[in-house]
Amino acid sequence: MDKCPVCCTSFLTVQPYEMWPPPAGLPIRPPYRDYLGQPSYEVCPRCGFEFGNDDDPGTAPPVSFYQYRAEWEAKGRPWFDKSVMQE
Repeated sequence: MDKCPVCCTSFLTVQPYEMWPPPAGLPIRPPYRDYLGQPSYEVCPRCGFEFGNDDDPGTAPPVSFYQYRAEWEAKGRPWFDKSVMQE
């Protein structure tokens, strides 16, 4: 399983982007596909971030991993998909 760059849990079935993890020191910002290649479009079952959607200005206002994490934590870190709850 791959680790989610937003919530840091290992519930992803594929890596979130073609080039993952990003090279050390690479300053990246949304849309991440510009730096990391094709997104997986997988939704993290823990935090609900959809790679290639939540960070893409064409489908929604782009949000960074850090912004999404802060909002998710402010909501109490709810499980997006309770069928995979293992914490």
